[in-house]
Amino acid sequence: MKQKDIEIFLTQLQSFKNPKLHLEQYQTPPRIIAMILWRALQLENLKNKIVGDLCCGTGLFGIGAKLLGAKEVHGIEIDNDAIEIAKENSKKADVKINFINKDVREVEKSFDTVFMNAPFGIQGIVKDQEFLFSALKMSKVVYSIHLYQEKNIDFLTNYVRRQKREVKEVIKAEFEIPKSYKFHKKKYHVIEAAILRIV
Repeated sequence: MKQKDIEIFLTQLQSFKNPKLHLEQYQTPPRIIAMILWRALQLENLKNKIVGDLCCGTGLFGIGAKLLGAKEVHGIEIDNDAIEIAKENSKKADVKINFINKDVREVEKSFDTVFMNAPFGIQGIVKDQEFLFSALKMSKVVYSIHLYQEKNIDFLTNYVRRQKREVKEVIKAEFEIPKSYKFHKKKYHVIEAAILRIV
């Protein structure tokens, strides 16, 4: 499969039925997922690797990873409703994924590579660095999505450095958010996101 094939396939899978604002549930755009997975494939961080999809939501990162040759995929998600959708999506994709219905901060597992789009901490009290800390403990390679603001990226880069790790790459991308909640006025809202590759 090519990058575009993954993107097209992921657009056919289910999104959140009733997204929960306190969990900041927004579907990661398949375009961004495909881009990150393809980058990981190029850097030999994906094929035949044990992959963790943290805060997996509806499972698209994990499904895409499995389709591109991951050896094992484990999806971790606190919301049981999202897990049920992720299971339906993995069944439609005909891939085997081990889903764990638990807060990622309470899970102790090890992976070769982690993909994560955790809550940014805009709506809730939990900030993204808490989830990032868990990801860094679980894997030597982390691909993580964050809100793109220079101060935020500087903070996260320094935070990663304090954990004796390094942000090797920052990829800026437009993150399309469809109208999901009552306060959304537009059909789509676009924010700037930063994809961090950490080793």
